[in-house]
Amino acid sequence: PEGSFGANEITDAINAFPDEYRIPFSMHVAGYKYEEIAKEMNLPLGTVKSRIFAARKRLQERFADYR
Repeated sequence: PEGSFGANEITDAINAFPDEYRIPFSMHVAGYKYEEIAKEMNLPLGTVKSRIFAARKRLQERFADYR
């Protein structure tokens, strides 16, 4: 339908994120829990949560026109 977007567009947008946002967000989407991401990346839990939140917000802003 008109106004829809493909997985490739979303993937491209995620891949354009700096690593500090892309990696934890991608891990979260892949099913990792916040605690697992924090341990794997050697980051505080709050940092992981805020980076994933920021990545979600960027995606929402990027694709706001598609709602």
